[in-house]
Amino acid sequence: MEFIIKAAGNMKNKVIVIFNVILILTVIAGISYSHWQDSVKIEGIVKMGCGKLIIDSEKLLVPTGVGFNETHPIYYHVTSDNRFLIAECQNVDYNWSIAVGLLIKNSGTLPLKLIETQITFNITDTSQFNITTYYYGPFRPGTNFNFPYWDGIAFEEVPPEGDVAPPIILDPDYHAITWTIISYNGTQPLNVMITVTPTGSLYP
Repeated sequence: MEFIIKAAGNMKNKVIVIFNVILILTVIAGISYSHWQDSVKIEGIVKMGCGKLIIDSEKLLVPTGVGFNETHPIYYHVTSDNRFLIAECQNVDYNWSIAVGLLIKNSGTLPLKLIETQITFNITDTSQFNITTYYYGPFRPGTNFNFPYWDGIAFEEVPPEGDVAPPIILDPDYHAITWTIISYNGTQPLNVMITVTPTGSLYP
């Protein structure tokens, strides 16, 4: 009888030991699973976009009258990347004035803010130049903005009515127009190179 009781006691102890082992293994497995979950590496693809302001078309207007181009020759072009208009102006003297028009396009895939049109010179002292810029737009694709802002406009008609304060928000393929009047009130004739650059940033 004593042997049977001891055997039963030993069996009970073995069951308890086995149960404890199973419990410990379950806890370890849970911790390992949790650790594995925390260490999962997630990979994905992020599609990037860009915004880019370009000069889609340009105009440089001079006062109407006989002889201005002969007396004050101007040679201008847009750079190959369509970012800058460069004008080489000769014999700039008192009361000289021009109007530079830019048709600006967002050729990128993200909205942009047209902030300003920057005017820079290849001379140090620019205090005798007066610069005023007028902004128009935005114009959605397909908009007929030629009249009165662009086609057929003469120097004396700049600026046309309807200008707005910058910045101008340009969605992809939208346009804006800027007209910049540059005049000189100095008494010493000079030759000068002028660079006109539309500047912007991503929106918002």
